[in-house]
Amino acid sequence: MPGKAKQYVDQSMTSVQNTVNILQQALNSVEKQDNKNKIQQAISSLNSAQQQLSGYQD
Repeated sequence: MPGKAKQYVDQSMTSVQNTVNILQQALNSVEKQDNKNKIQQAISSLNSAQQQLSGYQD
């Protein structure tokens, strides 16, 4: 089924973006600097994954 993998990639990118948005909200409410760093690191990793997937083509 051509295009099926692309659909999965697109769905995962939507999920990653939703996760980033939620983590941004968490970042705005967290108090400890260590926790802020962990959340920021996770956001950076997810953004990196999203960039890598953005070039996916069938």
